[in-house]
Amino acid sequence: MATLKHVTPRVHPSAIPPLAWLSTFVALPVIVLFGAHVELADVTRVLSRQSTLRTSWFAVWMAAASVLITFAVAMPATWLVGRFEFRGRAIVRAVSSVGFLLPSVVVSAAFLALLPEPVETSIFAVLIAHAYFNIAVVMRVVAPRLETFDTQLVWAARTLGASTSRTITSIWWPAVRGAVVSAATVVFIYCFTSYAVVRTLGGPTLNTLESDIAVRAYAIGDVGGAAVLSALQAAMICAVIVLARSFAHDEDLGLRRTRSSLGRLTGSRRVVGMGVKIGTLLVVMCPIFALVVASMRVGNQWSLGGWRAVISDDVIGSTSPLRALWSSFRTAVVAGVLGIVLAISMSLSISRLGVRGRWLDAIAVSPLLISPVTLGLGLIVTFDESWYDWRGEWWFVAVVHSIVAFPLAVRSLVPSWRNVTPRLRDAAAVLGASPTRRLFDVDLRIVRPAVVAAVGLIVAVSLGEFGAASMLSRSGAETLPVAIARLLDRTGDIVRSQAFVLATVLVFACLAALLVIDVGGRQPRHSGKESHAPRR
Repeated sequence: MATLKHVTPRVHPSAIPPLAWLSTFVALPVIVLFGAHVELADVTRVLSRQSTLRTSWFAVWMAAASVLITFAVAMPATWLVGRFEFRGRAIVRAVSSVGFLLPSVVVSAAFLALLPEPVETSIFAVLIAHAYFNIAVVMRVVAPRLETFDTQLVWAARTLGASTSRTITSIWWPAVRGAVVSAATVVFIYCFTSYAVVRTLGGPTLNTLESDIAVRAYAIGDVGGAAVLSALQAAMICAVIVLARSFAHDEDLGLRRTRSSLGRLTGSRRVVGMGVKIGTLLVVMCPIFALVVASMRVGNQWSLGGWRAVISDDVIGSTSPLRALWSSFRTAVVAGVLGIVLAISMSLSISRLGVRGRWLDAIAVSPLLISPVTLGLGLIVTFDESWYDWRGEWWFVAVVHSIVAFPLAVRSLVPSWRNVTPRLRDAAAVLGASPTRRLFDVDLRIVRPAVVAAVGLIVAVSLGEFGAASMLSRSGAETLPVAIARLLDRTGDIVRSQAFVLATVLVFACLAALLVIDVGGRQPRHSGKESHAPRR
């Protein structure tokens, strides 16, 4: 007698809404952009130009130089946090993440306020701003690998007579190579696709593929050429990822999978550690402090004229400060609602399908492979006629922001779903709870801290996103980052002071969102009877 086997579906029902959303607002725009607006003549014309080669080469070496500078700035604090236990260790780790979590246009404004006038718009400014952004990447990727490194391997090598250089090349480097290469790859991609920093700090002479895409599409009207450059940029990013994956494998040296015992800062190490802590604090906080100070100056004089102009809603050009604040607020709220619903649906499906959900996981992170500028261009040429001409609608920017933040929110929710004990669902089912009731009363209650943190993450991304918003925002309805960039492009001391004021406001708004992430992401403490954790 044949037996029936239970077959796990390849698509969980909860994945249908996010898949439809991504198909409509990611896959379809990309297909339309390349299928309807790119011809063979465009490919030949763009790729045969010397300017394309120069722009590509500049983007590559600029990103590579940014990687080197980032590691030079970040490694002292990363080594300190990864190898030693000391008072204030959590503070150093948190402070190092501030730059990465701030909007790119805000960081650009901060370095305009910090740097002297001769170098405030130069390749030097671009490189140090990129390093400032990516300190957190090196810290978050490399430090955990250093924590799990078994130092007994080093002691054994030295006992056998290995020199310091031999120990580094034979023990340390093989153990941390994967983390270093992974961090370097992420930093390279972020810098390679940098838009707001290059536009604001690079001046008119510096041009990357990302900025060239925007110029061709919106200043010249060469949509086909912009699409070809987008494809070239995506191909180069894929090549970097493939190359990095071939070097990113750690050798099996008996690495511990739990945190090893960290060293103590004693003697001269304590002095060095104090210097690294103070240096990290200064590097991270000086640009923010300079931005706040600049918001209280007009020209060379102390003045609150910029703040008064913002409070009184003094319109300069097409930019209304209070309207920009309102636009950013409502866009972030709508993006938060849309993004969290889609992220919960997709992450639930990925966790329930297990190994079968790997392809959904890959689809969830696919928006990261498309730059916001390219995505904005695809949306403009797709939703541009008939009843679906949504380009001028304010909520369309919120749709794009929900897509940009979607991969990050999904990745933050999946581990929490997987930590839910299946026995709790089984017990609820035995007591007669429906699948919907089990979802709301069991699963969502347990993952609530992760959901709150994901909402804060989406809001923070929405508040600071610039690439797509600069393409889709319309005159009089700009978001804060777009308003800041447009003010910085204009001349006049009061205009620049107003830009610094809005950037300062955006800093505190993002820090508030990050506070929600930190507080909401903490697991609540339960008493013995209320704890969801299984007893051992």
